[in-house]
Amino acid sequence: MIRSLILQLLLTVSALAAGFNPLAADPHVRAKLVAEKSHIAPGETIAVALVLDHDEHWHTYYLNPGFVGDPPKLEWTLPAGFTHGDLSFPTPMMGTMAGFAFYGYEGETWFLTNLTAPADLADGEIKITAKASWLACSENCVPGEAALSLDLKKGEAGGADADLAPLFEKARLAMPAKETPWQVAASENEGKVTLTLTAPDASAAPGDIRFFGEQPIEDASAPQEIVQDGQTWKLTFVRNSDTDPAPQQIKGILKASQGWGTTPGQLGWAIDVTIGAAAAAATPAGAESGETKSTLGFPLILGLMFLGGLILNLMPCVFPVIGLKIMGFVQQAGHDRSKIIRHGIVFTLGVLISFWILSGILLAGGISNWGGQLENPWVVFVLLLIMLVFGLNMFGVFEIGASATSIGGTLTNKQGMAGTFFSGILATVVATPCSAPFLGPAIGAAVSLPGPQFMLAFTMMALGLSTPYLVLSIFPALVEKLPRPGAWMESFKQGMSFLLFGTAGYLLWVYAAQVFEQKSGQKGLWVMLGLTVIACAFWIHGRWNLPHRSTRARWISRLATLALLATGIGLSRPTPDPVSVTSAPQIEWQAWTKELQDKLIAEGKPVFIDFTARWCLTCQTNKANAYTPEMVAYFKEQGIVALRADKTNPRPDIDEELRRLDRSAIPVNVFYAPKSSTPLVTETLLTADYLKSFFAPHFP
Repeated sequence: MIRSLILQLLLTVSALAAGFNPLAADPHVRAKLVAEKSHIAPGETIAVALVLDHDEHWHTYYLNPGFVGDPPKLEWTLPAGFTHGDLSFPTPMMGTMAGFAFYGYEGETWFLTNLTAPADLADGEIKITAKASWLACSENCVPGEAALSLDLKKGEAGGADADLAPLFEKARLAMPAKETPWQVAASENEGKVTLTLTAPDASAAPGDIRFFGEQPIEDASAPQEIVQDGQTWKLTFVRNSDTDPAPQQIKGILKASQGWGTTPGQLGWAIDVTIGAAAAAATPAGAESGETKSTLGFPLILGLMFLGGLILNLMPCVFPVIGLKIMGFVQQAGHDRSKIIRHGIVFTLGVLISFWILSGILLAGGISNWGGQLENPWVVFVLLLIMLVFGLNMFGVFEIGASATSIGGTLTNKQGMAGTFFSGILATVVATPCSAPFLGPAIGAAVSLPGPQFMLAFTMMALGLSTPYLVLSIFPALVEKLPRPGAWMESFKQGMSFLLFGTAGYLLWVYAAQVFEQKSGQKGLWVMLGLTVIACAFWIHGRWNLPHRSTRARWISRLATLALLATGIGLSRPTPDPVSVTSAPQIEWQAWTKELQDKLIAEGKPVFIDFTARWCLTCQTNKANAYTPEMVAYFKEQGIVALRADKTNPRPDIDEELRRLDRSAIPVNVFYAPKSSTPLVTETLLTADYLKSFFAPHFP
């Protein structure tokens, strides 16, 4: 009700400003009607687009405008027998106007619909007319309308005109997808609606997510919270109090910055879900839930799982473990055959037991997909440390004792057996995220099998992974063909360390996607520093904790190693808060230019400028400490315009401005109070409390 009154008032004032014509011609938006082809056959349906071309900084509205507004409309005048479809709205963007959020469109925007000709279409020219109307806004709003027309001819059914085909393809890409491999469920609690989104696989990452209700279900100005838990994202938004009683259906568009795994570049997903219903996903045409199961028989599934396990040995994930085992077999050359066989059996047991545990958890529902353990940042972090530390060891930075893992040591005693068993576990953990050929359809079919067959299928995969090592241990003649231990092994060992470093780099890449955007985007910096400190800890251990060193030196090195190790883990470990900077409220920074700065100051607006750079460590510290959610709300409440002058790359204009401020180094943070052109420079180190006290005297 309140929104309707505001809209009516807005339209009345805008109409008065436009010369008392409630639908005056709008100079800021140009409209046209475009058909995908110039001819139409009897009974044929063709695509038609309403194209609105907006001036810069002007926008029109989505079905749900966010606060107030009115979406574009088409009123058709059609020849006898013709019918038209509803106007389809592309995935909108979110902006602000006069401090309120809106959902709408800027630039050139295509709204799609369709026309269907009658089966008895007569020959001759076909005249299609329609009246388009819209509300366009910038700092004020102007209603507009346009009389549009299309001239078509009767012709044969066929494809789109060559010149228009790519334009309509782009327009369809801007529309929300009707089908995705994701699942969605909705719930409500105490005025908040939560959408639970489940990814189809571990590689899916939607990025920033925003819900746009088809009706104003959500409070557009309130932040939408995103929390990730493995392959599940939970998007929570405040329900609009004007929608009482609470709606039972959540209908609208989910927009993701990285899309939903359908067509590349298609960022929207049209959802229609009942609150409290089980999670549902769009099913592509012709796909049935039992299709894979009926296509692959159980013997074929077992064969593919075994073959896939064999091929896993060639995948980059498993290369480091291959290196470790080759070292072990080289050292076994010439030893007792029974001990060599025992090592092969123990390694196989390590692989089997690990696969049984993982597949048991998968069967029980604890892991939503094979390889899903890497969705947990703690698992990735521990594996990353293992690969880094083992790589440092193989490179010769320090030596691990035989009682630890036996890597690089003899494999002919009990400690060596423990190391072999651990290698089997490690091979499983790093191998499962890989997608070897033949495994995709096999795993897809295996997950639908009954419990005993399911476990047997993954046992075959484990045997495939461990078979090469088992064969080498059972047939010692093959081991004997390997080179004898010698001085060359040190160079070989150091070379193999780069496989471990490469896997550490891969895991760091995965870890980056999980945690780097925490702590206001600064967590990635602390992870890199933390890993450096951890590497330094093991260097100190390898340099000074040696038998020929004095007892005092060895104790000092141990204490220093533990202190640095604890510090490094503290810096780089996952934080308890899974919310990323992309889902938390953020200050809306604009790119600084001298012209924009002068314009805003001339308009009397409060302006805050952050002179910063990616390479400036103090700048990154300030971002983490100062721009808290409370400070984000304060900026919005006071209408402070935030400009970021980024010197990551050379910027002579920024250097000139710094000289004008009598500064030569960053960070520099400057505030221009409302209706003031006097620069007020903050202290170098910022906190949220300091900034608030710095701003407070300049606001009533």
